[in-house]
Parts: sequence; structure tokens; C-alpha cells
Amino acid sequence: NHATIKNSTVGILSDGNQNNPDKLNITNTQIYNSSNFGILGRGTSIHTENLVINRSGQSSFAGTYGGSYNFVHSTLANYWSNSFRQFPALLINNFQETADALLLADLDEANFNNCIIFGNDNPEFLIDEIEDASVVFNFKFTNCLVRFDDPTNNFTGPNYDFNDVSKYENNIFNGNPNFRNASENDFIIGEESSGNNQGNGTFALQVPLDILGVNRTTSPDLGAYQHIVFE
Repeated sequence: NHATIKNSTVGILSDGNQNNPDKLNITNTQIYNSSNFGILGRGTSIHTENLVINRSGQSSFAGTYGGSYNFVHSTLANYWSNSFRQFPALLINNFQETADALLLADLDEANFNNCIIFGNDNPEFLIDEIEDASVVFNFKFTNCLVRFDDPTNNFTGPNYDFNDVSKYENNIFNGNPNFRNASENDFIIGEESSGNNQGNGTFALQVPLDILGVNRTTSPDLGAYQHIVFE
């Protein structure tokens, strides 16, 4: 089952039911050209495998107002070029603002395993936590290729401690994803990709075939595609 969603304001909106592990399961799906968000989650539960998102006017994936999120072998890219983009490819937060109040919620989990998180801006992920003892805030990136370069130290604090293995483990920062043609929504990776053979085998076994049906269990690459040799 393969699906492609194109040219919408929000590709998919998932709202509520974060304690329901089956609220939204997305597999072998591509979402392109969303004027706001590729996927917008609000206090919800989302599980993805072989998901590709690109060209979103704000974030390709935003997990807001807490929630429970598990992304495996997914490519969360943002090469939006139609206007200035305020948000990174990936946004995570634990609050919702209303006219009267700032509401907080538990981020039970936000796990990104064997993923590529990249784009034409920098950095391409934002962890926006309002700290409060009444809520939990759990996230982890494992074996991901991410674009995050912060030469002026704008992003500080424990959520950006890339040496904290409870939050960041075996990630590659600012490598070359070697997408075949990001501007044309072609996210097959080539021989020069920094994500080649960098996947965690346990997660690869959970999703043994890539989005094109290629087996990835022996030498898993990061993202939704196993690499090929470009002609």
C-alpha cells in the first residue's frame, strides 16, 4: 500500500488520542508541497515507516501539544523555496496557545530511528519545550542523519546536549544526504550519502523493506530508501 499526498495546506492532521497507539499509522507514504505542514500532530499518536515528506511552507512534521511519536526509516526533508520559512523540517513542542491560556501536555515519546532530517535551512529541527514539573518530555534520535549546525550557540540547554545518549545516540550531523533530486521530490540516496550502511539493525528488522521494496536488513541505510548508483 503506497500513498502520495500533494498540494495541500496540511497534508495530514492528527488530533488527540495520544494514548491510543493505533491512532495513526503511516507506511510507504510520500507527502509533498504542503503550504503549511506535511503532517501536523496535536497531542496525538503517530507511527511511521518509510515516510517521505518534502516542501512544506512551515514544518514537514510538527508534533505539537505533546503526544507520542515513533518514526522509523523516514525521510523528513524540507526544500521549500516558495517563500521565507519560519520553522525547521521537524518541530517538537509540548504546548498549545489559546487566547486565554498556555496549555501544556505530556510528550510521552518522540523517537526518530534510522531517519534523515534535512533541508535547505539550518538547523532543521527544533525542540521547543516549556519546562514544567507537571508534564513529561521524552524524545530521542537514534542513528539519524540530521542537519543541525549552530555556530553562534543559539541553541543551548539539556535538550541540545548531543552527548547525552538518553536523547542522542549514533547520529550523524551535517553530513551529505546525497539525495538524487530534492527539488523534484526525489529522495533516493546515492553512493556518496553519509547515511549509507549507518542504520541500526534492530530498527531495520522492524521495517525490512524500503519504500521501493528493496531489502535493507543486511546493510541498512538511513531514511526511507536504500541507496543506488546514480547513472
